[in-house]
Amino acid sequence: MLIFRWRRFFLFLGDAFLFYAALALALMARRFSVVPLDFYLQHVKVFSVFLPVWTGVFYVIGFYDLRRINKLVNLINISLLSMVINLAAASALFYAFYLQLGLTPKTHLFLTVLFLHVLSTAWRRFWTRVVLSKLLVQRVAFLGSNTVVDEIKKDLKNSPHLGFSVVELPDLGEAQETEGYWRPNGRRCTALAKIDLLVVDADDAEKTPSIEGLLLSTAVMEEIPIITHLDFYEDLYDKVPPEHAAKPSWLLSNVLHQSDQFYAVFKRALDILGAVIGLLVSLPFFLLIYIAVKIEGGWRAPMFFVQKRVGHLGRRFIIWKLRTMVVGASKAGPLYKAGSGDSRVTALGRFLRASRLDEIPQLWNVLKGEMSLVGPRPEWTSEVHILERSVPHYHLRHLIKPGVTGWAQINYHATSSKEESVEKLHYDLYYVKNMSLALDLGIILRTFRRVFQKDAGMK
Repeated sequence: MLIFRWRRFFLFLGDAFLFYAALALALMARRFSVVPLDFYLQHVKVFSVFLPVWTGVFYVIGFYDLRRINKLVNLINISLLSMVINLAAASALFYAFYLQLGLTPKTHLFLTVLFLHVLSTAWRRFWTRVVLSKLLVQRVAFLGSNTVVDEIKKDLKNSPHLGFSVVELPDLGEAQETEGYWRPNGRRCTALAKIDLLVVDADDAEKTPSIEGLLLSTAVMEEIPIITHLDFYEDLYDKVPPEHAAKPSWLLSNVLHQSDQFYAVFKRALDILGAVIGLLVSLPFFLLIYIAVKIEGGWRAPMFFVQKRVGHLGRRFIIWKLRTMVVGASKAGPLYKAGSGDSRVTALGRFLRASRLDEIPQLWNVLKGEMSLVGPRPEWTSEVHILERSVPHYHLRHLIKPGVTGWAQINYHATSSKEESVEKLHYDLYYVKNMSLALDLGIILRTFRRVFQKDAGMK
């Protein structure tokens, strides 16, 4: 039940409309008059090529992330970054294919990009501050209570831009005898008259099945959408609570039944293709990095860092990375809290980490079949020994092949404690449940955004 996707979809529809509106404004601004329809349609035919490119950039940099764009400073920063990237991408495409396109409107291109980003920024401000917060607010009630439900309710009350208003249900024990309270009798049930969505804790509802069952059956008759609190949590935060994933019913429904051979074959083919292309393209960089390593550390300094990691179904394998720390840095032990100024990182290593070039050798692991391009990050065996004993259900992340990048990496930072590993596990389990070609592609695209951020969520 995709409670939140429609919000992003309507943002996209607004962007598509504003794209053509921006083009019309650009043409009129250039001519200082209303342009003929055939002239506008001629440009529509050419400029439509950029709609998927520009909206793709919007997605990658987080322009559809309601939590990020809610703050005005973030919204403006993202818009400015998007404008620079989209202008560069459009210019490159125009000059690469200008003969086929038949147009080289430099000024029209610049003005269209400018107007689009001004309009789309205002559109997002209006969407979060007016539409979701006031006009299209969904009134949601929670049946049952636990720590997860309490966390959700607190977050919704503090985040009106998400478009939800928490409505409290009456005391069910006192209300069940009230005439007309539960049953429609030709009109909406009194208890559910102000509810647009009912979120249910199934375990808690079983404690008093007669009362909760009556409410649920009435909600069905009233055609009120019903969702479990765990599914609501997953849609809201894009992660799965580990205690929920440990239940046999969850494993049977979301993991053990998965036998999509097409997805498995296509994913492996994509891994091989991506690894081969990545390794071939990076060969010239390896030569330069090799020389830099020898200059910095001497001719005996190793270029690569190898470490035993835990992979699919707990299998051990050797991971390859470009060395970014001094030799023997791993002696500090697992879950070492290095801080921002880790003295073990070399000068060259800081550059390699910032550019993410240190991750490229893992493509060899992908080619060998030990890793995938997308999946949970493989952890050091010493860390896994600690976390499997201290973090409940940690082993569930090993149900699928580890990856160079993953859902946790684009949503969370690198971990150095048990508490952070628990939070990261939430995201890993979300990927275990929802892995698909579409999700893999989205993760790969959003990984490019992480490249330009300070923390890549990898180690």
